[in-house]
Amino acid sequence: MNILENDFGLPEEVDAEYVTSQGMSAIWDMCIEPMHDQLSDEDRSLIGIIGVTLQLVAHKAKCYEELQKGNAVDFDESDFSRN
Repeated sequence: MNILENDFGLPEEVDAEYVTSQGMSAIWDMCIEPMHDQLSDEDRSLIGIIGVTLQLVAHKAKCYEELQKGNAVDFDESDFSRN
């Protein structure tokens, strides 16, 4: 068996945003949703902040992946932070 073959129904390009989305969905379905009534408003807010933070990290990781592949990222010509 070749584990590198795509026999799992995954998209051809599995990136950081896809993996994060799938992981967050599983955590929601298995952990958060079943105990939703037991969570305080503060707990729900914190879970939302953690979710947004994970999405931000995934987006940055995807941008890094694209740079590693040699794909150009749109930059403002006046942006000198690349130097």
